Parts: sequence; structure tokens; C-alpha cells
Amino acid sequence: MKQVNKLYWASFLKNQTYFTPILILFLQFHHLDFKQVFLVFTIGSIFNFFVEIPTGIIADLYGKRKSIIISKFIIFISFVAFGFASTFWAFVIAQLLYELGQSFRSGTETAYTYDYLKQNPSEPSYTEVKGKQKFYARIGESIAAAIGGFVAGHLGYNLVFFIAAIPAFINFLMNLTWAQIQESTEKLNIKSSYLHIIHSFKQFKNTSLLLITINITIFTSVLAALNKFVQPYMTDAGVPITMIGFIYAVALGFTAIVTRYSYKLEQKFGEAKTMNWLSTLAIIPAVIIGLGYSSIIGVVLFFLIVIAENMRSPIENSIFHDNITSKERATMGSILELVKNLGKTAILPIAGYFADAFSMATAILIMAGLLLINAIFFYIRKTKHGSLKTTS
Repeated sequence: MKQVNKLYWASFLKNQTYFTPILILFLQFHHLDFKQVFLVFTIGSIFNFFVEIPTGIIADLYGKRKSIIISKFIIFISFVAFGFASTFWAFVIAQLLYELGQSFRSGTETAYTYDYLKQNPSEPSYTEVKGKQKFYARIGESIAAAIGGFVAGHLGYNLVFFIAAIPAFINFLMNLTWAQIQESTEKLNIKSSYLHIIHSFKQFKNTSLLLITINITIFTSVLAALNKFVQPYMTDAGVPITMIGFIYAVALGFTAIVTRYSYKLEQKFGEAKTMNWLSTLAIIPAVIIGLGYSSIIGVVLFFLIVIAENMRSPIENSIFHDNITSKERATMGSILELVKNLGKTAILPIAGYFADAFSMATAILIMAGLLLINAIFFYIRKTKHGSLKTTS
């Protein structure tokens, strides 16, 4: 099997997350309120903050492929841990395992893909491959959502995680067959690690890279908070659990089709303009929902936000990686994830607090306001020479 096809299969298997449509409801079923739900993810983000750069360094100095293999195995273990969990601290432990696995993968898998395609110019472009990965990811997630909603409604929430562990383990086994790429073979030591980090951070002297990172961080962090409200919103709108899975399946299937061709928008309008338009697409439905609109149409509006996020993701990754070098690519990817997790650490508790203290609609409206601030103050522009810059 060609390596590019393995990347697509990895995206499909990675998103056989049958718990996607019921995760927040699962935590609420075990008597967690909004503050506790958001605290589970906040603690995970804080933990990820501390392990993100070390795992990125390991990837750059010991090998991206090895790092991804470690990631897939730890994520498999985390799903099993969630399956056995029933208390707040058990959920925290499972989430910490998941974040550790994610830290070995985040940035690194993107760096591996970018470097593999760069070293094999006969393959499709990075943005096209990334867009197709998003397509297969959403197809996988769509199928899993339909199954997960049914299983949760008829057999119980915890079983959903045990089922999700099966494709996670298959993904780990498939990862063992990935192609080798040309990369650094330096041995890890304190001095080289320190110098590697310093050299990587120096790339932020590029003002465009710094402000692009801020734009991505705010957008991603706010979307992480908004996504936590989708399931409670649907239950408030009177949607039964089994139907939630079906709605997720349809919405994610449509998202997959749209995301599959997101690279064509980039080719036609350019990275910067497409990224800014998608930011606006996320703001409008968030404002409408935040003003108190509650119905099945509101569910559609929520998924418009999800679509904007998925279409924007490969484009923003391409913009980021266009501004860094291959030697620091995995570490810089980890730094990006670190900053994004720092943003989530700040924003998730705010969303949880306002949802409990006032209402879910109020929290959503505040998140929409943050998206608007980001779109205005970190609007991405192009210079006459075609290089990216932003205004702030």
C-alpha cells in the first residue's frame, strides 16, 4: 500500500471515535456539572502544555515515525481507561493519558506528512493530502457517530469507549508499516535539546509567523469550547441520544465532502483570504445561537461552525509550515500545539463558568465575541510580494 494511502487510512481509523456524539453527555451522566466537565479538559490542556515540547524534541531528534507509533499506543490505552472510568478523577487520568498520546502525535504527524511529501515530489501537494485526510477523518467520524449514538442509547455510555479502542489498536499496528523519511539522527542530550528549543523559538522573530500562531490559537481554543456545547444544546432542543448520533453522522459526512475540496478554495482565492472568510463563517452562527436561538435549526448552525473549523484546519497548517524549516518542523508543530493548549487553558474555564453562572447561550455569545476580536485584530493579509502578514 502506498504511504499516502496509509495516511488516509490513519485519518479514518483515528476518527473511529464512537464517543464523539456523547462525550459531554457521558460526563454529565456520571454527575459532572459544566465546571467539572470543562475542568477535565482544562487539566488535560495544562498537562499537555508541559509535555508538548519534550515530545516534539523527541520526534525531531529520535524520529517522527517512532513518536507517532508511541502516540497511537498511548491513545489506545486512554480509550480503555475512559471505558472503566466513572468518577471525576478517573476521567482526569484517562484524559491525561489521551493528552500524552496526543502530544506525541500533534505537530509530529503533520511534520511527517509535510516532510514525506516534500521528499517525494511526485505525490500530491500537502494541502491536497491534508484536505483528503480531513475528508477521510470526517467520513470515519461520521460512521462512528452513528454507531456510537446507537450503542450509548441501547447498551450504555462506557461500552462505547471499549469499542473505540479496537480501531485505535489497528491504527497502532498499521503505523508500524509507515515509510521511513530522511530526518535528523542526532542522539538526545540536554545541551542539544536546549539549543534545539532556543533555535526553534527564534523562528518567532518572523512577525508573520508569530501573529499567524496567535490567530490559530484563539480560533482553535474558542472552537474547542463551542464544540463542548453541541451535545447539551441538542438535548435542550429535545433530540434523543440515538438521534444525536445520526445527526452527527449526517453533519460530519457533509463536512467530509466539503473539507475534501477545501484545497480548491485555497488554489482559487489564496490561503489568507480563504482562512479569513472561514473565520467569518464561524462567527455568524455562533452569534445567532448565543442570542438565544434554540431549535433544530440551531443544531444546523452549530455544525456550520464545525464545517468552518474543518475547512480552515489544513489551510492554517499549510500557512504555519510554510514559515518554518524542516529541521525544527516537529518541534515548531509542538510549540504551536503548546500555545493552542495554553489558549484552551485560559478559555475553557471561562466558557464553563459563564455556562453555569448565567447560561449556555451567554457563554456561546462570549465565545463569538472572542472570534470577532480575533478576526479583526489578527486578520491575515498578503504583501505585494505574496508573503503572508497580519495586522494587529
